[in-house]
Amino acid sequence: MKVDSNDPRPPYAQIAAVMRAAIRTGELAPGERLPSGRELATQYGVALMTIQKALATLRDEGLVHSYRGRGTFVHGGKALPDSSTNLDDLKATVDELARRVKALEGKVDN
Repeated sequence: MKVDSNDPRPPYAQIAAVMRAAIRTGELAPGERLPSGRELATQYGVALMTIQKALATLRDEGLVHSYRGRGTFVHGGKALPDSSTNLDDLKATVDELARRVKALEGKVDN
């Protein structure tokens, strides 16, 4: 994959998006070591600094971890949930907590 010069996003953002999608779909598995920065730069046809910025973006998002002298690895945690599922779970938790608060308020008033 080469970066698209017609894409309004900067090259590092395009690369981060491709790698993010590969992580979320499991194409890049948890614990998998990514190719070296130089290999990725060659693969994407960009400068090493562009790859470093893409990887920094993924690190900031918690999707990869880098270890000096060892490389960059896909985060080993559980698969990333779909954001809509995450919101549904959060809403259910909030509803349950609200129900518990109301129940406690009823006990305090009596």
